[in-house]
Amino acid sequence: MPKQTRKPTWAEIGIFLCISVFFLEWASDFLIPLVAAFLGSLILRPVQRKAMSLGIPNGITAFLVCFAAGVAIVIAVWTFSNPISQLVNDLPAMINELRNTPNAAAETLDKIGDAAEAAQEAVAGKEDVPAMEVKVVENSSFLGSLVTSAPVLLGQIVLTIVLLFFLVSSGSTFERKLVECMPNFANKRATVQIVQTVAQKLGQYLGGITLINLGLGVVIGLAMAAWGLPNPYMFGVIAFTLNFVPYIGAIFGALLAAIVGFNEFHTAWSAILIFATYMALTSIEGQFVTPYIISNRLKLNPAVVFITVAFFAWIWSVVGMVIAVPLLITAKVLLDQSPSTRPIALFLGEANEQFKKDGGAA
Repeated sequence: MPKQTRKPTWAEIGIFLCISVFFLEWASDFLIPLVAAFLGSLILRPVQRKAMSLGIPNGITAFLVCFAAGVAIVIAVWTFSNPISQLVNDLPAMINELRNTPNAAAETLDKIGDAAEAAQEAVAGKEDVPAMEVKVVENSSFLGSLVTSAPVLLGQIVLTIVLLFFLVSSGSTFERKLVECMPNFANKRATVQIVQTVAQKLGQYLGGITLINLGLGVVIGLAMAAWGLPNPYMFGVIAFTLNFVPYIGAIFGALLAAIVGFNEFHTAWSAILIFATYMALTSIEGQFVTPYIISNRLKLNPAVVFITVAFFAWIWSVVGMVIAVPLLITAKVLLDQSPSTRPIALFLGEANEQFKKDGGAA
């Protein structure tokens, strides 16, 4: 008689989840570059295979990819560090001016002004000011944490590029070793299918969203230039970058543009209209362009996407918000493979086409 396996209790599941969350936060400095590099290697799998078909060794492909990534990061930092740093330094004064304006619309941003004051004083080193607690730097505001965590972020970027080099240069070794660990042919075939599906879905999402964000950045940069804002190209770069963070990125970018607009024109209505322009463009992108290009092949539950972004923002800060959706895509592909977990995958998003043909969950 086969031995029956005992199902875990709800208490055991809860303890496991709590320990998992603690571990994710505790080991974030190592896990963030590790996860980013692994996702990057999956995304670059088609490029790697194309290079192999052209006779280019994996080592050369890995070097070219990592070198291009490093050069792009250096150029971006060199080009936009000064205007963005100036904007960060001037932002508290802009919000204070906005708060002191006797206008009902400006008074609605009173809480934003309080946050900016706390950020300014935290950066100045005043410890007697209560501030919002975030990961990496305790008892610091969000803006202060971005400033003080720059060396950690730089180290994570370097580690990500190094790990990405080894993963890409190893070619299909990782996938082959993973397949060899499987006990039978069915499991081996399922493993290959999982890796290929994850790479395909991530490539579709990140490739499509990058092109969409690039177009959105150009459009928003032109719109801000039409409004007469200083450094409109900077707002295009900000829009391109922040739009990788669903929902939250668009709101933050629109608020930033509105504050700069108020400081430039000194009227609340100008700030409101600039905010509306930014949000209208991102809404058109989110409601029409992205669903048309991406969502026909990849549909996720919007509520789950927002919760996932908020969760990884909590445990992994800014980087967590960027890689939250790729991790959600990977989790959905993995959950799609087993009949016992397929209902969870269906909750995360629309069923995979293959499993629709198979008749759904068993």
